[in-house]
Amino acid sequence: MKKFFIAMTICLLPITVFAQSPILASLQAQGIQITTLSDQDLSHIRGASRITGQSPPSVTTGLKIYNVKLNRFGNEHDYRSYRIMGSEWDPHAKKTHFENGVEYKIFGDRWLADKSSGTDWSMSNATEVDYHYQALDRDGAPFNFGWRETSWSRPISTFSW
Repeated sequence: MKKFFIAMTICLLPITVFAQSPILASLQAQGIQITTLSDQDLSHIRGASRITGQSPPSVTTGLKIYNVKLNRFGNEHDYRSYRIMGSEWDPHAKKTHFENGVEYKIFGDRWLADKSSGTDWSMSNATEVDYHYQALDRDGAPFNFGWRETSWSRPISTFSW
């Protein structure tokens, strides 16, 4: 009898294990077309990526650094689990970003999170959780692209809570 149940489980398991991502199912239910990427296409999408057609950073010159603190009870990958402790903006900051051996001048936002316990924000405990940069040409005019790298769920157009 035990062998029978094991054999039935092995035969029926592949039929019952299919699960679709709830995000994809939700998008399809709204009538949004989904493009499936091959493994080769996905291999090109790693780490920081060039972004086009998105909202620009919160500043138009220099670098703005947001200091955020992880709440005592919260998910470190959810931006709503953080509280903003302050920000610094240097409109004259000279920052560059490299892509494929080309150096670009940039402006934008950088988010530093202190995930340690306690109530005070400390630079010594801070790690970068997000950046959003806009590329500039040699004359200082913005190109139509930039870069973003993130490790949390903050929407690109959210700069405060």
